[in-house]
Amino acid sequence: MSLPLFDIILRITLVIATGILFTIIFAAYLRLKNRKLLFLSVGFGIFFAHALIYIPELFGPTYIIDENTHLIIHLVALVFILLSTLKD
Repeated sequence: MSLPLFDIILRITLVIATGILFTIIFAAYLRLKNRKLLFLSVGFGIFFAHALIYIPELFGPTYIIDENTHLIIHLVALVFILLSTLKD
């Protein structure tokens, strides 16, 4: 399984961007300590963990997550983000 260079650069860039976004939101949660930012940081934390789990697929086909698992992870993260927007 050989991935093009663009795909590798794109995935690593998305991991870095997700990590920065999670760090900013989690820092805001630590400062304000409200439930809305907690749900938001959990949602982006799930996205960040998913991005980190997805990195080994760049180096070999040893750890491959199927499409349904990707969808479930995204659904759970989006539910937490939705809960944070509805919380008021």
